[in-house]
Amino acid sequence: MRYGLIPLAVICLFSSNSFATLKVITPAEEDQFEQIESQYDIDSELISVNDKFSQLNKRSYDIQELEDKIALNQAQYQKLITQLPNKILAKSDMSNFYAQIENNINSTANLTLKIEIDSAALKRQSLSIQGEFEAVNKRRQQKSQQLFELKTDIINRLISDLSKTTSNHPVNINGSTKCSKFQSIADCLKESKSQILSSTRNKSPFLNDKSVLLSYQVVDANMNMAGDLRYKVAMNFKPSYNSKIDTVLNEKLGLRSAMVTLVSNVPADWFINGKKIGSGKELFHEMPLGKHGILASYQNNDKSSVEKIEGNGVFSYNFKDSKQPKVLKVSNSVERLPSVEVAKGNIKPKKKAKFTLLADNTTIPTPEKQKQTNTESEKGYEYFIGVAPSSKQQNIEFSNEPINK
Repeated sequence: MRYGLIPLAVICLFSSNSFATLKVITPAEEDQFEQIESQYDIDSELISVNDKFSQLNKRSYDIQELEDKIALNQAQYQKLITQLPNKILAKSDMSNFYAQIENNINSTANLTLKIEIDSAALKRQSLSIQGEFEAVNKRRQQKSQQLFELKTDIINRLISDLSKTTSNHPVNINGSTKCSKFQSIADCLKESKSQILSSTRNKSPFLNDKSVLLSYQVVDANMNMAGDLRYKVAMNFKPSYNSKIDTVLNEKLGLRSAMVTLVSNVPADWFINGKKIGSGKELFHEMPLGKHGILASYQNNDKSSVEKIEGNGVFSYNFKDSKQPKVLKVSNSVERLPSVEVAKGNIKPKKKAKFTLLADNTTIPTPEKQKQTNTESEKGYEYFIGVAPSSKQQNIEFSNEPINK
């Protein structure tokens, strides 16, 4: 049984020519990558520094052994001093006993001197090796920076190419599936279409679950009596930039880490994934690609976020410095209620109502109101607050003052 026989050569030729225009990395970009690799070949330098660091660790262990010997000598000395009274009372072989004490003291002194000399040399060597490590790390950072710049150029080129209206991604596949012996080829292909599309989208770096299918054509299909269906399908999609392309680029360019800059307006303590990495207003740190928790801490105040590190970047976390004077800013949208004065020269303090900042719902307390003997006057004020009297009679009514005759 066969289904949908269409000349395959034409479609394959079209697919080959169209697909050639869609490349994650072009030959020119690969040459640029090789130049960066050869310019910053730090493997031999890193091996040399690691060997020196191993020797440094061995010398550190040797010093630890000397310290252990001094501890044994001190324990032996205490034991000899404990035996001294009995030896003096016994008056037997005192010269030999004193010689043991003298040898113990001289041995401890010699070991102590050797530790001092070796420790000073170890410190000098450690500083020298640390300088070499920093030089290698600086070259590594420069290499990483150039690789990320190359990656940025590749991404810009891909986004430009993929965003064109004429861009398409043809895919031809040969596959097989199991059908019911009582199913037709057309029904089996119809049931398998969603699986074929899903598998194609997962395998291509230019496609994802949201990729638009432009065309779908069964080129050839045949099924044997056992229900084994073999098919050839030609599809065409609208490609797009997605996270799979980013993963491919990281693998091809060897980008497994990035340099991040951590910035704050105060000298904060910085933590990455719960581990402190340093303090200061600006910090540089190399991090593996992926999601990481970043936390800045200052005077028992913390600011944190979870960031997906895909390349070099800057992350800022600002704090309110407690040493700075606090300034209360009043929103321009706040409307103050008008105050009311008593007529006929009887001047009383202006009454101010409490108001609320509309921006942040912060209530600002006002000075305490003076005690009023006339509660009716207070009620009258609160009832008519915000309404200016239009006549002398209203002024008297609002303030509830007696009329002076």
